[in-house]
Amino acid sequence: MSPSQPDEEPRTGCVEATYWDRVALELQAYRASVGNPSYAEIAQRITARRVAQGATREAARIARTTVYDACRPGRKRLDLDLHREIAAALGASHDEVEAWLRRARLVDAPTAEVPVPVEPASVRSVLGLLVGGVMLNLLGRELVDVLHLPLYLDMAGTAIAAMALGPWRGAAVGATTNALGVLGSGWVSLPFAIVNVVGALAWGYGVRRWGLGRTLPRFLGLNVLVALLCSLIAVPILLALGDAVDHGLGDITDNLGEFTDRVGVALGLANVMSSVGDKVLSGFVALVVISVLPAALRRGSGLVLVESGPESPAHGA
Repeated sequence: MSPSQPDEEPRTGCVEATYWDRVALELQAYRASVGNPSYAEIAQRITARRVAQGATREAARIARTTVYDACRPGRKRLDLDLHREIAAALGASHDEVEAWLRRARLVDAPTAEVPVPVEPASVRSVLGLLVGGVMLNLLGRELVDVLHLPLYLDMAGTAIAAMALGPWRGAAVGATTNALGVLGSGWVSLPFAIVNVVGALAWGYGVRRWGLGRTLPRFLGLNVLVALLCSLIAVPILLALGDAVDHGLGDITDNLGEFTDRVGVALGLANVMSSVGDKVLSGFVALVVISVLPAALRRGSGLVLVESGPESPAHGA
């Protein structure tokens, strides 16, 4: 077939159909179902749509040979954006086009793996996850107070937000948790906001920039690192506040105090022991929660066990 005759039907011959062939054949079948408009007419419709969307006529113009070439089998690659434009010009809906792509890929994906695009998370879903993270943190604090646990449980929501949405959004959840914690714990909640923020940044950058969430051993190590960083910040605050804050580690600190006469050392060791258990638990709770979130809220997380779809770099997101 010669490109000089672009309105003739492309032939498939006996060549084994590839992913791209199946996409083109789906488009040809739809073209046939709507009366076989010529490639020139399709090109005119695409040009008109582009102009209506704000493009200049020169920039919007597309040749009929380009449309013909996109529809013929035997190609090794295909401009999927152009494919969608052609389908729209024929009257196909967005859902119909995506269904074609899925059908074609499911038959024989290995020839050309093309991921289905994941729509960005909506503002409502992001805000919902942030609010949910704060509520989870506050619930954890209340649980610790009621059961007198040697943990904190006030950073699981921070971990979820930091790994799923980015370190600074996680930091916002952490800071908000401590600000609202004033209502239950008094002003002593405020200095520990920096602990929550540091944990969020370590979790967020750890999985989204440094790849520390790609395997379970790395992820475990990241949680231990978060615990050590949080203790490094928390212990000086605890020493400065003294009896003004009930850190829930009195018994552990007293027991460790039998081996050292330095209160700071005993408190530091007790805090590290508690913090490691707390951050490992919080990190794996976050891993489980993120694994069941919608794809739009998982993209870019880079977490093991999490199918996040097409990932986009989230450096400092």
